[in-house]
This record gives sequence, structure tokens and C-alpha cells, in this order.
Amino acid sequence: MHSNHLSPLAPSTKPHTIQTAGVAPAHTPTPNANKMHAASMTSVEVLLNEFYQPTTSNARKREIETNLLAFKSQPEAWQLCLRVATASNSFTENQFLWFFSTSTLEHTITRRWTQLTAADRTLLRETLWHSYAQLVVLTGARRHRDTLAQLIALLGKREFPEQDPNYMQHCMELTKTRFCLGINLLRVTSEEVVSNRGDLTTEWKQYFHSCVSMCIPDVLELLTKYLLIAVCHINGKDIHTTIPSTFMDFSLTTALPNDNQLSSSVLELLSCVQHLVSWICTELISEYFLMSILDLSQWRQNNEPISLAALSVLNELLYLQKVLPFAGTLMNGVSGLLEQHNRSKQQSEMYSDKFRELLRLYTTKYAAKLFQEPEVLEPFLNQLYRCTTKLHGALDFTEKLDIWTPIIKVIAEQPTQMTAFHGDMMMKLVDEIMRRTQFEINKPELELLDNELMEDDQTPTTEWQQFLDQCFECLALLASTRGAHIVFAQVFAHWSRPQTYLLSLELALDHGSGRCYEMARKLKTANVGEILRDFATVCQAVVRLAPLMDPTQAAADVRGEMESQLQVLSDRLLQTLHLLASNRVGGSEAEKASFQTDMDNLYAQVLMAIRSIFPLSRCLNSEQLLHRLFAVLGSIFAGNPSPSAGSPIVQQAASEVLLFIATVIRPKCLLDIPEIQSLMQAGPRLGAQLPRQVCVNVHISLVSYMVLPWKNVPELQQDYQRRQWMLREYIDALSRNFLELELPAAGESKVAATTLSLLGTFTSLIEHFKATGAHAKDMLAHTFKPILNKALVIFNSFGLSSIAMAITVADFSLSMLRTLPIHLGAQFIREMITLFIDVSSREQLTLSRLAVMEKVLQMFQLIVEQPGNGSLVLMPSILTFSTQQILPLLQQQNAATDSSEITSLLFALFDSVLTCKWQFFYKNQLSNGHGNGHANGQQQSTASSPPHNFNCSDNLHPEHFMAIMNAYGQMLVSGTDPSNVRSVLVSMQNVNERSRLYQRALFKEQLLASFQRALLNLLSSGEGALHCDLIAQALYAMGQVDRRQLHESFVNAALPVPQTALEEICQTTDIPTFTQKLTQLMQDAHCAHLNETT
Repeated sequence: MHSNHLSPLAPSTKPHTIQTAGVAPAHTPTPNANKMHAASMTSVEVLLNEFYQPTTSNARKREIETNLLAFKSQPEAWQLCLRVATASNSFTENQFLWFFSTSTLEHTITRRWTQLTAADRTLLRETLWHSYAQLVVLTGARRHRDTLAQLIALLGKREFPEQDPNYMQHCMELTKTRFCLGINLLRVTSEEVVSNRGDLTTEWKQYFHSCVSMCIPDVLELLTKYLLIAVCHINGKDIHTTIPSTFMDFSLTTALPNDNQLSSSVLELLSCVQHLVSWICTELISEYFLMSILDLSQWRQNNEPISLAALSVLNELLYLQKVLPFAGTLMNGVSGLLEQHNRSKQQSEMYSDKFRELLRLYTTKYAAKLFQEPEVLEPFLNQLYRCTTKLHGALDFTEKLDIWTPIIKVIAEQPTQMTAFHGDMMMKLVDEIMRRTQFEINKPELELLDNELMEDDQTPTTEWQQFLDQCFECLALLASTRGAHIVFAQVFAHWSRPQTYLLSLELALDHGSGRCYEMARKLKTANVGEILRDFATVCQAVVRLAPLMDPTQAAADVRGEMESQLQVLSDRLLQTLHLLASNRVGGSEAEKASFQTDMDNLYAQVLMAIRSIFPLSRCLNSEQLLHRLFAVLGSIFAGNPSPSAGSPIVQQAASEVLLFIATVIRPKCLLDIPEIQSLMQAGPRLGAQLPRQVCVNVHISLVSYMVLPWKNVPELQQDYQRRQWMLREYIDALSRNFLELELPAAGESKVAATTLSLLGTFTSLIEHFKATGAHAKDMLAHTFKPILNKALVIFNSFGLSSIAMAITVADFSLSMLRTLPIHLGAQFIREMITLFIDVSSREQLTLSRLAVMEKVLQMFQLIVEQPGNGSLVLMPSILTFSTQQILPLLQQQNAATDSSEITSLLFALFDSVLTCKWQFFYKNQLSNGHGNGHANGQQQSTASSPPHNFNCSDNLHPEHFMAIMNAYGQMLVSGTDPSNVRSVLVSMQNVNERSRLYQRALFKEQLLASFQRALLNLLSSGEGALHCDLIAQALYAMGQVDRRQLHESFVNAALPVPQTALEEICQTTDIPTFTQKLTQLMQDAHCAHLNETT
């Protein structure tokens, strides 16, 4: 059918009255009306069937959609659709037509309600109630039932209590005759109470909420009785002897009989209860109600869905940020559920997951109260420990550790009240954590964990490593609560077994042939790989506990024990390290690959353990042990024949140990160590034999040794002059090929090959020293300035032809400017920035150069944020380039490419200009000494004393100021980038508070009205809700400058709200009230717009 519009004729109808419990007789149309109704709806049915045919083209679908929308908007369409929606067989015969009809009715109720007469509304209500009450409840027709309930609830939301004062009573009465239908309608009504749908005014929604809330005590009393009946039915108890007659209405048992529909009925009941408790006043909850939910939450294999639904209700209650009544009943009930959980052997995975969630929420909310009631806490912790030790998988275990966390934290907050029972329980938990992380004990669970990187994670890690991290975080919490030395002793007890095994292998090698070694290995019948993994796990635990083992921060009575523990650990680590470095422990050919992986991981973990205890252990800081340690590190960096020495993870760990020693420990004796001397001589060749990050770490370590002050060495003995010479020699050796490039004789490919590799390394190196002292930065500036000069020459020659070189040079320049902003010198910086602007302005900017511009914008921002007026001379060039070159390109290409990152940088620059260099625009921060300002930087205006207007001539650079403001305005008008829109709003708010932006004459006279218009348009859009508070603050501040202009802007926005509401909001004198009124105003305007749009 290709007609543009459908023209149905409305039948003659006459309203009926509700006869029983909101149920109305069916409407009977005249014969002529029946014919016209059939013709119209047949046309709709044909269109719908064609629309859903897979062969229908998109163009034809759009045409059909236009026709259907035109039909839906006709005044009489709802009456035709009402007949289809309430016909007994329409849902099964043609669901496309049925759903279209119900959507038309929803459209009529939510968008055209004001256009319906009182008779129309009565007809709609009575017909829907009658149809709903006569439904046959079938599982497959649940969507049919829910849709009709939704329509009735939408009517109730508009008519209760004014036009339909018995709505809630009808819902409750319906439960007594058609239980599932009544309960379902109560749930849907509850959903409407808290719905944020914008089809009603805020005032009416609040009124509806308060009116329904007045009925909730009666609703809860009724639902509690049904819950008690359900408990009796499920437990096989007699209702008359179990429930007091003073409380129970026994006639309700006929509404909820113990038949084959009991399970589905109770599920409907619990679903309704779950939604209700999410918003009602919790003080209305009775003890019977809570006891019923707790009883239904027990695991029952034959009624698993009910158990899950009841747990969902409990979880909903615990999620609430409200005080719950009958805390004792709840605490005893949860303890009972936990005890039953421990006794049960065949609980489903879904029930276990939801029960863990319950326990986590429970301990989070009630840990402090549990701690105050030892008679409840102690049996609960015993049961929780039993639950924790059950083997249900690694994920199950870590989630159970989360249950313990709030309890441990509460104990930690009150150490004087810690009892022996608490201490013993924590020690048992430490043992369980270590037991569950060891392959020797827990292989079935651990071998199921994936050791591949999880791609979806923001910080890529493996499932195995994530499991260990979660376990050791709990371990650290236990250590900080129970005592680090006590927990460390428990953890270290797991060290001896794997180390003893490795030492026995070494002994077999030292005193026998390889055949003896193989025989000894077989006799032990052990999996070497698993032992190595357990050893690496213990090392990781040690690393996590190390920060808590500082003897200088420990109590005097445990300091000696801690020092002794650290001494033993240091000896064992060095012993293990030398064994691993000897390369004498190997696996069989069949398992060589997996063995080497485990060996490399252990090697790396031992190195990281050494790094973690280095500042705590006295023995490791001795010169003799440093020589022993660097003998191992040197062999790793030298790439000796050992397979582990060539492993990237071992090399990375070794480089981090070296970096830690050079930057934190900083011993003077480093240069006397032969391995350090070899590394310095091999500097230019390191890149060929080591991974890039390892190479960078080595360079940073060596440079740190030369520029950072040695620890415990007097200033006069620091020998800075010699170290400056060493630094220059070292960097010159690294950069010789780069500095000797002759331009333009050297070809672009040669220049690129040299530049990209060297400057990438130097960028990382320089960035590392951002937080160092002035003396170190002065040494770095003298050494690296010639390299930066050469890099700028290359940018001048190849900055346009090679994007890769341009990015690399810009990145290096940015790192130099970020690390050495003062030491480079103001004149040098001005010349560098001028060069970047000049080169980038030679040709029209293109999208391919945006990556370069990101670095340039960051340099601009660093310069702008430098204190003082030294950078003011660069401001015109920076702003001209930013607003005339970069900004237009971003505005033109906004839809074609993802430029959000560089856009954020550009607006961050504008914000820095306005906040850090306000003096570029105005001589004074505030108004020439006027004293009528307020603390927040805003002036209050009254009818008799308007705010002071700053002279337009005060602005020293109006063209640049207007360019920034126009950019801000364009971002607000587009509104397509929520992050940058928010940045603009925050920036304007901060600048106004600091510098009275809105009171400046240039802003007030030329920009105030347009910004108010943009803000109101943004607030009216879909994205406006994301920034409602900030927009309200901006409009309020602007209104304090000129209330008349704010009122005019509201009027010009043509919001469909009363004029008195606009006047009232403009006279508001505080931000919270203004924000509340503005939110209500916009919601009401949106509601009016929906009702006017047909």
C-alpha cells in the first residue's frame, strides 16, 4: 500500500463505569463503526507486514514509517488501536499490529493526554482495566500482560488521586482475585513512581510520589501477609497454626494457593517487593517482612528461582544508603544463611554468586556493628572462614577475600580492642591465602587460570597475575593490621621448600655427573616448573609486604625481629640469585620451553624482591654485596650465553634494580664497579643488544649517577666538576652520529634513521629528571642544549616533509621544556617557539600534522603557565597561531576525524591563558580597587545599585580575548563533545571567580546575551543534562551581573512555561535554589513540549 496517509474514522463511543475492582465491561461499537475500524486497521496491518518483510528496501521502510506515524498522530487513532489492543485474540493473531496499537496508546497517554476529553480518559481507563483483569496468565503471554499493565500505570500516574482516587486500592484488591495480575500492576506502578520519564511536570511527579507513598503502609502490610503465606507453603507448614490470627487475613490464602503455580506467583511477589524496597521508607518494613525474606533466601534445590529472587531483595536492601530496621534480626538471619550455605553441598553457581554478593554488602554495611557484638561476630567469622576455605575456584576465593576486607579494616581502626580470637583468625586467613596460591597444594584451581594477557583490561595483565594481586592486597591489609613481622614470618615459611629443592639440584651438579642430577631429579618425583612458580609467587608476596617491613617505623619491641627477618631474607635472595645466574639448573628437553619460562619468571621475581627490600636491608647496601650483585646484573646486560640472561623480563627486572640503586640508594662507589664502567663504555652499543625500555633504564641509571647527589657524602666531596665532564663524554658518545649530520648534504632517510632512534631515547631520559634539583638540571641543560639545537635545525629543514621526524623533534623539545623550563633560558625558548610557529605556518595545516600540533600546543601551555611576565612577549604569536591555524582546522574536520584529544589540548591552552596570563588582557586582576565585590569574585546587583562596568578600553588585546571567547561559545553551541563542553564551563566558572569575567564590559556588552542563549540551548538539548550543575552556576553568575538580561534570555528561549516561573528564577539569590528551579523549569518545558508535539 502506497498511500501517504491513513484516514480511519472514529466509532461512536460512550463511557462506562468501573463495576468491580477497576474492571469495566468491554466497549461495544456500532456495526458501521466496526466496518470502518476494520478497513483502517487492515490498512495498518498491510503496512506493518510489508515493513517487516526482509525484502522491503530501506527507502520503502522510511515511507511506511512516515505513514504509520501520521496515522498514530491522528486524534481518533487511539480508539481504533484500543480495540485491537484489548481484543481477546489480537495478540496471538498479529503481534506486529498489537504492539503498534499499544505503542499508539502509549503515545496518546504520554504525548496527547491534554487533548483527551474526560469521557475519552474514562473509556481508555475502563477498557484497559477490563481487558487486563480478564487476561489468561500464560508464560508466553507475559509481554502481553506487562504492556497492558504499563498502560494502566501510565493512566494511574495521571489520574491518581484526583480523577481515579481508588487506583491503588483497585491494584491491591486485584491481587485477591487475580494474584499475579495485581502484583504485576503494583510492581509496574512502583516503577512509574521513580521513573524519570519527562512526560509530566516535576510538581505532578512529586505529588504522585507523595500520594502513592501514603498508600505504601497498606501495600506493605498486604505484601507481608502474602510473604508469610508463601513461607508456610514452601516449608510445608500449616498457615493457621503458624501465623497469629491477629495478624493474618486467612482469606488471602485463596489468592495464593499451594498449587502448581506457587513458584511463579512467589517470583512475581518477590519481584514487586524488590522494586518497592528500592525507594520506600525503610522504617515501614516490619520484622515479619524481613524474616520472611530471610527464610525464602535459604537454598532450596527444588525452588532455586525463589531463593535467588529473595537474595536479590536482601541485596537491594543492603545496597540502600539507609539505616535498616531490626538489625539484630538481619544479622542473625545472615549468619543462619551462612551456616546453611556451609552445610549444603550442591548449591548452584548462580546462588553462590548472589550469596557472595550478599555477604560482601553485609560486611560492608555492618562490619562496625558486628565488631561491637562479639557474640555475633565470632561465630560469624568462624562460619565465614569455613566458607572461604571451600574450594570453588580461584575467582570465588578472591571474591570471598573481598568479604573479609571491611571486617579487617574495622579491626585495624581499633587496635586496642583486637582480641586473641581476631589475631588467630587473621593468621588462619594468611595461611589460607598462601595455601591457595601454591601449585603444590592447590594445583586443580590454579591450572585453570589463564596466563595470557587480557585484552579488554585497561592495564593488560593475566588472569593468573590478577588473582595473585588480589590475594596479596588482602595479605598486605592483614599485615598492616595483625603486624607485618608476624605475617611476614608466615609467608616466609613457604620459602624453604622451593629453595631447598633448587639447592639440592645444585648439590647434585656439584658432586656428581649430569646423570646423577637427572636421577636425583626423578627420585624427587616433583614438577620443577610448579616448584619454580611457587617460588616466584612467594617472591611476589615478599615484594608486596616489603614496604610494611621498615624497622625504622616499627615499634621498639619488634624492631630487632624485623631486622633479623630482613637479614635472613637478603641472604636467601642473594643465594638464590647466584644459583639462577650460574645457569646450572635446567630442565629436560621435553619440557625445556615451559621450564625456561618458569625459570625466567622466578629470576625476574627474585630481582624485584631484592629491589623491594634494598632500602630496608643493611647488608645489601654494603660495598661488598653491591659488587656481588652487579656481577650478576652485568652478566644480564652483557647478554652472556645464559638463556635467562637473554630473557626480556629478566633484563627488564635487572634494569629496574639498577635504576633503583642509581636513583634512590645513590652510593658513591658505583663508578668503582667494573660492570658499571663496562656499561658506560658500551653506551652506544646497548641499543643493539637490549630491548628499548631496558636500554632507556640503563641510560637513566648512568646519567642519574652523574647528576644526582651521592647519599651520605658532603657537598664538597660530590665531585660535580668531574661528573659534568663524564656526563658530557657519555652523552657525546651516544649522540656523535647525530651531531655530525651535515645538512642538507645528508639525505632525509639517513637523518630520519639517526634522529628517530636517538631522540626517542633522549626524550624518555630527560622526562625522568623533571623533579630533580637545580644543580642536576643545570648539568643536563649544558649537556643537552647542543642536541636540542641540532634537533631544531633538523625540524627547520624536514619539519614539513617528514611527519615522523617532526613529531620526534617536537616531543624531544617538549620534554626539554617540561624538565628544564628555566635552565634553557628565556631567549632560547622564545627562539624555539618562534621556529615551531614559523615552520608550521609555511603551509596550510593538514590533518596529518595534528600529531605535531599536539606537542606544539603542550609547549605553548607550558610557556603560558610559567610564572611572571617573561612569556607575555610570545602571547600574540601563540594565540594568533592557535586561533587562526589550529582552531579552524579542528572546526572544519570535527565530523571527519577523531580530534578530541588535540581539541582538549587547545581548550586547556585557552584556559591557561585566561587563568595564568590574565594580565595580558587586563592590567589588574580585579577592578581598580572597587570594594563592592564578594568573596567568590562576583558582585551582587540590586535594582538600586547595578554592578560596576569595567571600561572596554581596559582590555589590552580585545581581538585575542574575543577569539578565545568565540571558541568557547562555538564549543557550547555544538555541544557534541561532552568532555570539552565541561572543560569550557569549568574554565569560565574559574575565570569568573578569579577575575570577574562576566562583569568586564567587553564580555557584558558583547557576549553576555549570546552565552546565555547558548547555555539555555545546550540545557534544552539531550546532552544538557550532563552539565546541568555547571550550566546553572554559569547562568546564576551571569544573572548576578544583569538580571534583566537573564530574564530577557529566558523569554527569548520561548520555553513553554509560565512567565511567573521565569521571573521567580531570575530573582533567586542562592545557587542551590537557582539550580533546583532551573532543573524543574527545564523538565516542565520538556514535558510541555512532548504534550504539544503530536
